[in-house]
Amino acid sequence: MVARGIHGMIKAAALLALALAGPALAETSLPVLPGDDDRVMAETVAAPSTGLPALVQMVAAAPAAKDAELDCLATAVWFESRGETLEGQLAVAQAVVNRAKSGKWGKGMCGVINAPRQFNFNAARVQRSTATFTTALAVARIAAAGLWHDIAAGAHSFHAARLNPGWRLTRVARIGSHVFYR
Repeated sequence: MVARGIHGMIKAAALLALALAGPALAETSLPVLPGDDDRVMAETVAAPSTGLPALVQMVAAAPAAKDAELDCLATAVWFESRGETLEGQLAVAQAVVNRAKSGKWGKGMCGVINAPRQFNFNAARVQRSTATFTTALAVARIAAAGLWHDIAAGAHSFHAARLNPGWRLTRVARIGSHVFYR
Protein backbone atom coordinates (compact mmCIF):
# COMPACT_ATOMS: atom_id res chain seq x y z
CA MET A 1 0.00 0.00 0.00
CA VAL A 2 2.85 2.41 0.86
CA ALA A 3 4.66 1.45 -2.36
CA ARG A 4 1.48 2.13 -4.31
CA GLY A 5 1.14 5.56 -2.61
CA ILE A 6 4.77 6.49 -3.37
CA HIS A 7 4.41 5.29 -6.95
CA GLY A 8 1.26 7.44 -7.31
CA MET A 9 3.07 10.48 -5.87
CA ILE A 10 6.03 9.95 -8.21
CA LYS A 11 3.67 9.61 -11.16
CA ALA A 12 1.77 12.77 -10.13
CA ALA A 13 5.03 14.69 -9.69
CA ALA A 14 6.23 13.52 -13.11
CA LEU A 15 2.95 14.60 -14.73
CA LEU A 16 3.14 17.97 -12.99
CA ALA A 17 6.75 18.43 -14.14
CA LEU A 18 5.77 17.58 -17.72
CA ALA A 19 2.81 19.94 -17.58
CA LEU A 20 5.02 22.77 -16.36
CA ALA A 21 7.92 21.98 -18.69
CA GLY A 22 5.79 21.18 -21.75
CA PRO A 23 5.40 24.76 -23.02
CA ALA A 24 9.05 25.53 -22.27
CA LEU A 25 10.22 22.41 -24.08
CA ALA A 26 8.06 23.23 -27.08
CA GLU A 27 9.60 26.70 -27.29
CA THR A 28 13.26 25.73 -27.06
CA SER A 29 13.65 25.75 -30.85
CA LEU A 30 12.68 29.43 -31.01
CA PRO A 31 15.27 32.18 -30.54
CA VAL A 32 14.87 34.08 -27.28
CA LEU A 33 12.76 37.19 -27.74
CA PRO A 34 12.98 40.19 -25.42
CA GLY A 35 10.24 41.14 -23.00
CA ASP A 36 8.78 40.27 -19.66
CA ASP A 37 7.03 37.20 -21.02
CA ASP A 38 8.66 35.66 -24.09
CA ARG A 39 5.64 33.46 -24.76
CA VAL A 40 3.40 36.50 -25.16
CA MET A 41 6.00 38.11 -27.47
CA ALA A 42 6.24 34.92 -29.56
CA GLU A 43 2.47 34.82 -29.97
CA THR A 44 2.24 38.48 -31.05
CA VAL A 45 5.12 38.40 -33.57
CA ALA A 46 4.05 36.48 -36.67
CA ALA A 47 7.00 34.96 -38.48
CA PRO A 48 6.86 35.42 -42.27
CA SER A 49 8.14 31.89 -42.81
CA THR A 50 10.99 29.83 -41.50
CA GLY A 51 14.72 30.06 -41.88
CA LEU A 52 16.65 33.25 -42.48
CA PRO A 53 13.62 35.50 -43.21
CA ALA A 54 12.07 34.55 -39.86
CA LEU A 55 15.35 35.11 -38.02
CA VAL A 56 15.82 38.52 -39.66
CA GLN A 57 12.29 39.55 -38.68
CA MET A 58 12.80 38.46 -35.06
CA VAL A 59 16.18 40.16 -34.77
CA ALA A 60 14.82 43.35 -36.37
CA ALA A 61 11.93 43.41 -33.87
CA ALA A 62 14.21 42.96 -30.86
CA PRO A 63 15.49 46.16 -29.26
CA ALA A 64 19.24 46.62 -29.29
CA ALA A 65 21.66 49.02 -27.69
CA LYS A 66 23.43 51.49 -29.97
CA ASP A 67 26.66 49.92 -31.14
CA ALA A 68 29.05 51.80 -33.44
CA GLU A 69 30.57 48.57 -34.78
CA LEU A 70 27.14 47.19 -35.75
CA ASP A 71 26.23 50.52 -37.29
CA CYS A 72 29.38 50.41 -39.45
CA LEU A 73 28.56 46.85 -40.53
CA ALA A 74 24.90 47.69 -41.23
CA THR A 75 25.99 50.72 -43.25
CA ALA A 76 28.24 48.52 -45.40
CA VAL A 77 25.44 45.98 -45.87
CA TRP A 78 23.01 48.75 -46.80
CA PHE A 79 25.31 50.37 -49.36
CA GLU A 80 26.77 47.18 -50.82
CA SER A 81 23.76 44.86 -50.95
CA ARG A 82 20.42 46.40 -49.99
CA GLY A 83 18.82 45.19 -53.26
CA GLU A 84 20.02 41.62 -52.74
CA THR A 85 18.27 38.65 -51.16
CA LEU A 86 18.74 38.18 -47.42
CA GLU A 87 21.35 35.50 -48.20
CA GLY A 88 23.25 37.97 -50.39
CA GLN A 89 23.13 40.64 -47.70
CA LEU A 90 24.25 38.17 -45.06
CA ALA A 91 27.14 36.98 -47.25
CA VAL A 92 28.36 40.58 -47.55
CA ALA A 93 28.06 41.07 -43.78
CA GLN A 94 29.88 37.81 -43.06
CA ALA A 95 32.72 38.77 -45.41
CA VAL A 96 33.20 42.02 -43.48
CA VAL A 97 33.05 40.13 -40.17
CA ASN A 98 35.66 37.66 -41.49
CA ARG A 99 37.91 40.60 -42.40
CA ALA A 100 37.50 42.10 -38.94
CA LYS A 101 38.31 38.77 -37.27
CA SER A 102 41.49 38.40 -39.32
CA GLY A 103 42.82 41.82 -38.34
CA LYS A 104 44.51 42.23 -41.76
CA TRP A 105 42.16 44.96 -42.99
CA GLY A 106 41.74 47.03 -39.83
CA LYS A 107 40.63 46.78 -36.25
CA GLY A 108 36.94 45.92 -35.86
CA MET A 109 34.11 46.45 -38.30
CA CYS A 110 34.62 50.23 -38.52
CA GLY A 111 38.33 49.73 -39.16
CA VAL A 112 37.56 47.36 -42.03
CA ILE A 113 34.91 49.64 -43.51
CA ASN A 114 37.09 52.75 -43.25
CA ALA A 115 40.33 51.14 -44.48
CA PRO A 116 41.80 52.93 -47.53
CA ARG A 117 40.66 51.68 -50.95
CA GLN A 118 38.33 49.01 -49.53
CA PHE A 119 34.81 50.39 -49.61
CA ASN A 120 33.65 53.30 -51.71
CA PHE A 121 30.62 54.90 -50.09
CA ASN A 122 29.74 57.91 -47.98
CA ALA A 123 28.33 56.71 -44.65
CA ALA A 124 26.67 60.10 -44.10
CA ARG A 125 24.29 59.30 -46.98
CA VAL A 126 22.79 56.19 -45.35
CA GLN A 127 19.02 56.39 -44.90
CA ARG A 128 18.68 54.99 -41.38
CA SER A 129 14.92 55.53 -41.13
CA THR A 130 14.13 53.10 -43.97
CA ALA A 131 12.96 49.50 -43.84
CA THR A 132 16.01 48.51 -45.90
CA PHE A 133 18.32 49.89 -43.19
CA THR A 134 16.32 48.08 -40.49
CA THR A 135 16.89 44.87 -42.45
CA ALA A 136 20.58 45.69 -42.93
CA LEU A 137 20.94 46.26 -39.18
CA ALA A 138 19.23 42.93 -38.40
CA VAL A 139 21.50 41.16 -40.92
CA ALA A 140 24.53 42.86 -39.33
CA ARG A 141 23.47 41.65 -35.88
CA ILE A 142 23.02 38.10 -37.18
CA ALA A 143 26.44 38.11 -38.87
CA ALA A 144 28.26 39.68 -35.92
CA ALA A 145 26.74 37.19 -33.47
CA GLY A 146 27.32 34.20 -35.78
CA LEU A 147 23.63 33.21 -35.67
CA TRP A 148 23.55 31.73 -39.19
CA HIS A 149 25.82 29.40 -41.13
CA ASP A 150 28.55 30.93 -43.29
CA ILE A 151 26.82 31.68 -46.60
CA ALA A 152 30.05 32.07 -48.62
CA ALA A 153 32.36 29.71 -46.71
CA GLY A 154 35.13 31.84 -45.23
CA ALA A 155 34.91 34.64 -47.80
CA HIS A 156 36.66 37.89 -46.93
CA SER A 157 36.46 39.66 -50.28
CA PHE A 158 33.71 40.32 -52.79
CA HIS A 159 32.94 42.42 -55.83
CA ALA A 160 30.04 43.10 -58.15
CA ALA A 161 29.57 40.24 -60.62
CA ARG A 162 29.70 42.70 -63.54
CA LEU A 163 33.37 43.44 -62.70
CA ASN A 164 36.45 41.32 -63.26
CA PRO A 165 39.22 42.64 -61.01
CA GLY A 166 41.58 39.72 -61.75
CA TRP A 167 42.13 38.87 -58.09
CA ARG A 168 44.38 35.91 -57.33
CA LEU A 169 42.09 34.56 -54.65
CA THR A 170 40.00 31.42 -54.38
CA ARG A 171 36.50 32.02 -55.69
CA VAL A 172 33.99 30.73 -53.15
CA ALA A 173 30.56 31.61 -54.50
CA ARG A 174 28.40 33.87 -56.58
CA ILE A 175 25.40 35.04 -54.62
CA GLY A 176 23.07 37.45 -56.35
CA SER A 177 25.10 40.17 -57.99
CA HIS A 178 28.28 39.58 -55.95
CA VAL A 179 31.19 37.17 -56.31
CA PHE A 180 32.92 36.08 -53.08
CA TYR A 181 36.55 35.04 -52.48
CA ARG A 182 38.87 33.92 -49.72
